[in-house]
Amino acid sequence: MFGKLMPKKSGIKTKKNRIRRRFTDFSGDFLAASVLLTATIVLSLTFIYFYSFLISIPYFQIKEVSVRGLKELTEKDILTSADIKPAQSLLAVNTDAVIRRVSANQWVENVYVGRELPGKLVLEVRERTPMALVKQADDFYLMDVKGFVFKRLGKSDAVDLPVITGITSREQTHLPLLLSTLQLLKTLSTSTEYSYVGTIAEINIDDVFGISLVSNNCLYLKLGTDDFENKLKKLRIVLADLENRGMKTGYLCIDLSDQSKVTVKRKSVPEKTEQGDKGKQYLI
Repeated sequence: MFGKLMPKKSGIKTKKNRIRRRFTDFSGDFLAASVLLTATIVLSLTFIYFYSFLISIPYFQIKEVSVRGLKELTEKDILTSADIKPAQSLLAVNTDAVIRRVSANQWVENVYVGRELPGKLVLEVRERTPMALVKQADDFYLMDVKGFVFKRLGKSDAVDLPVITGITSREQTHLPLLLSTLQLLKTLSTSTEYSYVGTIAEINIDDVFGISLVSNNCLYLKLGTDDFENKLKKLRIVLADLENRGMKTGYLCIDLSDQSKVTVKRKSVPEKTEQGDKGKQYLI
């Protein structure tokens, strides 16, 4: 009978040992977690204290704000938008918030905020460069080289830019032909190679016939849909020939849209030529 009871007592003892081991393991895990949590809290409090100490040091106080890269905007415009608190610590400046506030200005394409220790904050601003005016509804708007319409033309905006016609909605500002046209305008405005073309006053964009432009050199040019720069190089040859012949007088309508020929017509006023009209042709 005692032999039958022994296995029962042995089982109880085994259960007790198992419970004791589990409790010991739990105690160890709890202790480790407590130590880790305490260490985390201590480190966090230390960091907060150290950070608070750093931003309170006069050494890091903002003593100067430098604004760079401005052309159209003024330093006052940017500083007003940035809304940087006086006597603020350089280390406490929320650069993302400053960027958002400054970028809200329509002239700003992007802005970089940097720190120069011990107490100088730098705002590097890149403004949008207007390349043309485009009419939408009853107003004119400034457009940059990427086709971004960013500001309605106001009375205080003193700009001398070509007017783009043929673009009637914002959806058309991403058309490949428009972007190519803006790149051409950029080239004409920055390079002296095409000075004989003159200053562009107006440029029309047509989905079928391409672009045509009017310059202050009494030129009305039809350039088609592509290869604009090479066509303008052909124009130099044509103008030189006309000048040698003593024929470069009055208003000239020059069709360069056909790669195989150049058609020249003299007109008294700017107007589009009818398709099929024949004028002096240069085979090039």
